[in-house]
Parts: sequence; C-alpha cells; structure tokens
Amino acid sequence: SSDLFNVEKMAKTAAMKTFLALALSSSGLATASKAASQTDLASNANPIRKVVTMMQKMSEKIEKEAEEEKDLYDKFMCHCKSELADFEKGQAEFEAAVPKLQADAETATAQIAQLSQEIEAQKADELQAIEDMKRADANRNKEHDKYEEEVKEIKADVEVTDEAIAALGEAEKGGALLQEGSDSTQLLSHMSKKQMMRLQKVVMKSSKVSEADKQSLLSFLIGSSKASGIGEVKGLLSTQKEEMEEEIQVDDREEEKDVNIFQELMAAKTTEKETVEETLADKIDRLGSLKVSLVEIKGELSDAQNAGSKDVEVLKKLDESCKAKTKQWDEREKTRGEELKAIEETIKILNSDDNLDLFKKALPSPIFLQLAATAEETRYKALSILRGFAMSKGNEAVANRTGVDLVMLALSGKGVDFSTVQKMIDNMIALMGQEQKDDDDKKSYCNKQSFENTRKTKALRHKIKTLEETVSTKEDALETVTAEIKELQAGITELDKSVAESTDMRQKEHDEYQKLIHEQAATKDVLLMAKDRMNQFYHPEFTTTLSTTGPYSLGFVQISQHQQLREEPAAPEFGNSKSQEGNGVLNMLQDLIVETEKTVKEAEFNEKDSQRLYEDLLADSKAKREADMSAIAGKQKVKADVESEKVKKAASAKAETEELKDVESFGKSLEQECSWLLQNYEYRKTARAQEKDTLTEAKSVLAGAQ
Repeated sequence: SSDLFNVEKMAKTAAMKTFLALALSSSGLATASKAASQTDLASNANPIRKVVTMMQKMSEKIEKEAEEEKDLYDKFMCHCKSELADFEKGQAEFEAAVPKLQADAETATAQIAQLSQEIEAQKADELQAIEDMKRADANRNKEHDKYEEEVKEIKADVEVTDEAIAALGEAEKGGALLQEGSDSTQLLSHMSKKQMMRLQKVVMKSSKVSEADKQSLLSFLIGSSKASGIGEVKGLLSTQKEEMEEEIQVDDREEEKDVNIFQELMAAKTTEKETVEETLADKIDRLGSLKVSLVEIKGELSDAQNAGSKDVEVLKKLDESCKAKTKQWDEREKTRGEELKAIEETIKILNSDDNLDLFKKALPSPIFLQLAATAEETRYKALSILRGFAMSKGNEAVANRTGVDLVMLALSGKGVDFSTVQKMIDNMIALMGQEQKDDDDKKSYCNKQSFENTRKTKALRHKIKTLEETVSTKEDALETVTAEIKELQAGITELDKSVAESTDMRQKEHDEYQKLIHEQAATKDVLLMAKDRMNQFYHPEFTTTLSTTGPYSLGFVQISQHQQLREEPAAPEFGNSKSQEGNGVLNMLQDLIVETEKTVKEAEFNEKDSQRLYEDLLADSKAKREADMSAIAGKQKVKADVESEKVKKAASAKAETEELKDVESFGKSLEQECSWLLQNYEYRKTARAQEKDTLTEAKSVLAGAQ
C-alpha cells in the first residue's frame, strides 16, 4: 500500500514537471530564440526523454514488484490451501470419530449392564449350587443314619436269634438231660426278658414263616407249649435268620447304590460350582476392563468434541483471513494494472512523432536548463529526503534506517557518482525484499510449528491424564482386592479357630455324656438290686435275674417263678406281718429307675443331636473354607492381572511424560526462537517498507539528474 502510494506520488510529480515544462516553454519562446547556441545541449538532455525514461523505469519496477508480490501471494495462498485442507481433514476425522466413540460408549455401557446382570445371575446360581450340595449332604446323612439304625436293629435281631438257636442246639445235643415236657423258660433261661421280647418281635416280623408256624413259635417262646420239637423250632429260627441276613445284604446294596448316586451328584454339583466360579471370575475381570475402557472412551469423546469445536473456530478465522488477502490482492492487481496502463498510455503520448517534433520546437535548451536540476541540487534534494526520513525516526534503533544512513553517507561527499549510489540503493532494496521474504517464511514456519506443538502437547497431556486415571483406578482395585483377600484369610483363620473350639467343646460334651451314661447305669443297677431285694421279701414272685454293667457287679442271680406244686397245710392266722410301706418304697425305687432310664434316653438324644450338629458344622465349615480358598485364588489371579496392567499403564504414562517433556522443551525453544520475530513482525515490515519507499524516492531524484 505504501509502495503504491509512493508510485502514485512519483507519477504525479513527473506529470507536474512535464506540465511545468510545457508552461515554461509556451511563456519563454523569446528567451529560447536567444539561446540557439545551446541546441545540442538541449537535444542531449531532452526533458521529455528523461520523463519517458523515468516512467519506463517506473513500469519495470512495478512489474518487478508485481512478480515479487505474486510470488509471496502464491506462497500465502498455498499455505492457506494446505492449512485449510489439513483443518478440513482434521474436522472430518473428528466428525467421523465422534459417532464411533459415542457408539463405542453405548456398546460398552450395554455390555457393562449385561455383564452385571449375568454376574448377579451366576452368583445366584453359585449360591443355589452350594445350597443344593448342603441339602443333598443333609439328606444323605439322614438316609445313612436311618440305614445304620435299621442294620443295627436287624443285626441285634440276628444276634438274639443266633443265641436262641445256639441254646436250642445245646439243648438238643444234651437231650438225654432234658426233662420231659420242658418249656422255653427252661431251655432259654440264660436269655433276659428283653431278649425274649425281641425274639418274639422277630418271629412276628418274619415274612417267610407262615402264620401257623409263627403262632407255634410264639407259644413256645412264651412257655405255653412244651419243647417237643426243638429241631423244628431251630429250623424256623434259622429261616428267619437267613431272611434277616438277606435283608441286611439288600440294605447294604441299597446303601452302596445311594452312596454312589450321592457321590456322582456331589461331583456334578462341585464341577458346576467350579465352572460357575471360573466364569464369574472371568466376567468380573471383563467388567473391570470394560469400565476402564468406558472411562477412556468418554475422555476421548470429550476431547474430540472440544477439539472439533476449537478447530471450527480456527478454520473460520483462517478462511476469513485467506479471503481477505485474496480480496486485497485482487484490488492490488486492479490498481497496478490501472497504474501500468496510465504509464503506458502517457509514454505513448510523449513518444508520438508529432509530439516529439512539437517538444523539439517548444522545449529549447534554456527551458531544459530551467527544468533540469544541477548535480549538486539533485544530491542536496536526495539528502533532504533521506534526512527527513531519518529525523522522522528520531532516536530509534539504527537497524530501522541502516540503508538510509549508508546512502546519506555516500551522498555526503561532493562529486559522487549517482549511478553508484543508485546501484547501492537497488542492492539495498533487493536485500530488504529478501529479508522481508525471510521474515514471512519464518513467521509461517513459527505459526505452523507452534500450532502443531500445541496440538501434540494437548494430545499427550490428555493421554497421560487418561493413563494416570487408569493407574489410579487399578491402584484402587488393588487396594480393594487386597482388602478382600485379607478379609477372606482372616475369615478362614477365624473359621479354623471356631472349628477347633467347637471340636474341643464337642469332645468335652461327649466325655460328659460317657460319664453320665456310666453313672446312670451304675445307679440303675443299684436301684434294681435294691428293688429286687425288697421284692424277695415283699413280692418274691417278681424277682428277676440281674446283669449289671455298672461298677457294682451282682453276678447272675437265678430266680425262677415260684409255683406251688403241692398244697401246704393251712397256717394259723397271726395277722399281716409285712409292712404296707414296702410297696411305697418299691414304687419310689421304680420311679427312680424310670427317671434314670429317662435321663439316659435324653442324654442319648442330646448326644446324637449334638453330634449331628457338630458334623453339620464341620461340613459347612469345610464347604465355606473351600469356597473362601477358591475365592482367594480367584482374587489373587485378579490381583496379579491388575498389578500387571497397572505396571504397563504406569510405564506407558512415564514414556508419554518423557515425550511430553521433549515436546514442551521444543515448544520453549520455538518460543525463544520465534517470539521476537512474531512480536516485531509488523513493526519490522512497516519500517522496512518506509525505508524502501524513502530509498526509492531518493533513487528517483538521483535518476532525474541523469
């Protein structure tokens, strides 16, 4: 703009000089006729030729400037196109990335929700499997207890049957010693009343013995029939024994079958539980990874949206700047074309043959001498222009007027060669043009590098932030899983301690039970002995045979029911010599015996119940310990995976941090390199243009003197 202004100014000055020359020529014809002796000088220094030459040089200069400006404009537009293309490409990438990131975030959210539901369902499946195993174990224990009770009962029946068969066999061998008509009370006298009652029940339960045989056997056993067919009785009892032994074998096979079924069920349930635990651990791990991925995706989505909006603003400003420069260039081209056209038409006017003849006649040498400045005046005028520029700058740095100072120095001496000074000015103007081009290139480089450095710094900071957040998440997960492992281990320790205490307590309870049974048995024997002694006196018909298990062994007392085989002579009446309180004592003794039996039954029931509860506790504790150990193993695997992932992410964060340091260091060096130029660019450009205009004006003055 300043160049255009100076060119227009110079064109106006040249036109004014031409018009002044024409005016002087028309008003000074008389003077010109007196100066015919100076015709050759006028022809050698024709002012029109000077004007034409100056205008031709102006035209060349304008064309040269047009080429230089065209080169700068082309470079700027290339920069515009490149940057716009880059921004548009980046914007397209952002626009393409945002829907994908949104879709990824939605997918991850849906997967997290689905995995959470599956995890809850599998936890319920795991609890159900454990509950099924406990229920199956409890049922199996009940079935086994029932089996043992049944087998124990049958074996007791077999034992009493064996004893009866053995007694009958001995009686059969010693048949010569048997009294004719002996009944079961004699043949089986060594068996207790309880054993006899059991034997009767065995007979009643038999399915292989006919009803008639059952009645015959029962009659024999209760003593209502005589021992006339011992062999037959033995045969019937042997049949019943075989039946009971077969029943035991059937029960054994059924128990073995039930045990196999139970073991297969427990194996299947254990496999199912382990499969559920493995799948559950895998899904929990996947859930954690998905949550971390969702955080990263959301971070990238937010950054993409923010970066996209900022790039739109930068793109808009860049587009406006490029359009403004294009408009300015179009106006500059139009003005330059009009200027060149004016110069060309002016030269054409001045160079026409008719006008040249006219100028030769109208512009003799006196007029030329009037218009042409002497070399000294030209030097002084050029110096005045340069000094005016220097004074306008005041005390500014020398770098802003170095070229002017050099030309002023060259013009300060008299007799200077103007062509040399003009060449010096041309060189300086060319140098300033190159310097301005270097500044333009440097500015473009600085802006582009600064933009790229800022973008890369932002990207690295976001990546580092994401990695640090991931590391923090992993650390939180590590703390949680470590705390859970410690809690499980503490639970196992507490469980083992509780089991040990329960075992010790159970042992003490069992010892107390054994002691109570022993004491109650001894007490019952003593009470029975006392009752029997009382019965010997008060009711001799009720005496029994005792077989004690207590410390007060009474041995075997053979007491048989007394029967009157013959009538005794009538005794004299002396009144009742037996005290009636004896029956009260016997009743009290019987109550005490019943109480001891009741105490023993209660103790046996409590012992069985305590043992069952203790076994349930052991089974539950074992299951819980195995479950906790499995959980610890799973969590330790998760912990190892989390630690590994944390180490990887921390290493990545460290590497990205180092890269960020390098980028920031480059940014600082770039700022040191470019800050001064960017801050002083417009000032340097303006000062350089002003200096160039001044030198151009001085050159024009010097050129006018040639």
